[in-house]
Amino acid sequence: MEKKLIEKVMKMHAGNISKVAKELGLSRAALYRRMEKHGM
Repeated sequence: MEKKLIEKVMKMHAGNISKVAKELGLSRAALYRRMEKHGM
């Protein structure tokens, strides 16, 4: 479920990590960790 949410927001912001992290309420570092956890 988390992976699908990250993918959806990534598409919305055209892969802009800063905007994706802000939308999800995460730091960029935390977002990178989540992405790594999900093999993204």
